[in-house]
Amino acid sequence: MSILGHLGLPGSSLGQTQNRGLKLFQDNDLKFWVINSRERHPKEDTLIRKTEEQVMDIEQKKIYLEFLEAEKVSGRMERGINQLKRTVPKLFSYLLYFGFEFSEIGVKEALFYQKWLLETGRLDGDSYKSSTVRNYLNGAISFYEYLKRKKLVYENPFKQIKLIREDKRLPRNILKEKQMDDLLTELTLYNTEPGVKNQKTMYRIHVMAELMYSTGLRISEVASLKCEDIDFKRGIVNVINGKGGSSRIAWLSDYSREILKIYITQMRGLTFSFSHEKNDDLLFGTPWYSMNRVINKTLKKVSHRLGFGDFTSHGFRHALGYHLLRAGCSIRYIQEILGHKRIKNTEIYTKVDRENLRDVLDNFHPRRFRSK
Repeated sequence: MSILGHLGLPGSSLGQTQNRGLKLFQDNDLKFWVINSRERHPKEDTLIRKTEEQVMDIEQKKIYLEFLEAEKVSGRMERGINQLKRTVPKLFSYLLYFGFEFSEIGVKEALFYQKWLLETGRLDGDSYKSSTVRNYLNGAISFYEYLKRKKLVYENPFKQIKLIREDKRLPRNILKEKQMDDLLTELTLYNTEPGVKNQKTMYRIHVMAELMYSTGLRISEVASLKCEDIDFKRGIVNVINGKGGSSRIAWLSDYSREILKIYITQMRGLTFSFSHEKNDDLLFGTPWYSMNRVINKTLKKVSHRLGFGDFTSHGFRHALGYHLLRAGCSIRYIQEILGHKRIKNTEIYTKVDRENLRDVLDNFHPRRFRSK
């Protein structure tokens, strides 16, 4: 029976030196010595991995936890807090390794932190991507802003350095329009799933997918939506706390508006289970980390079944920008629709693949042939 039938619808610091002068630190030393929260064992010539938080002393751990709590109180989203948990402890590894105190970090040391990240790289030997290095530095910026507010430091040196340039490359595996239509159509077949629970899950993923492809919302933004954020009369979604804590308006297509209206007015309560009760104020009743895991696992499975390769929820956002550009939409409109603060983030979609250049030339060249 279908869902509708069931529901009714360390170690030492570079040779024991305590000198704070960065000129003494050689690149080769950085590659040889303990990095990324690893320390040289005092008895054996091996490297022991520590978790980032284990390098903190009691006072540092206290400040770190107070910092995270302050960020939560300020309204930073759960995804943002998790990002800080991944990036800020790396700074403590750097401080411990070179023997710095919070107050001893100036512009020179902040610049060297960036160089240290670039030179040392990951534990598996690969280099960090520029975007990863920027994430670590943004974590340091946020942490030092907190220290400055608490008057533990006089300035934020990480705000005064020039961050490494982030490579803006066209995302991989952007589905073409026909492929996207096939994928979304496949997601409407939730009634074919075995069992009511699976049908409920697939139905909700179908609604989320239509919402994301219409609005370009990130999965974290979808997870934080509440019913009152949807204005069906105006056809808009109020994104209260988007990326970076900013708010904006997203627009619903006519099709996605009807899909979402059916979900809210008829199906939402029926698809909720006991696990959703503690988050029943949210539109989909699921926190970001759970939603992200479930929807991406499903999307990859369906996409591979259709022969499209890996596809995740963020692919809807990229596809929307790419498809609008290919349809002739102004890049300024696309910037507004996706909520990009900087036009250069939108210009990535201008890197159209060559197979479309002939159509572009034929459609837009002023001397195109006109039959009588």
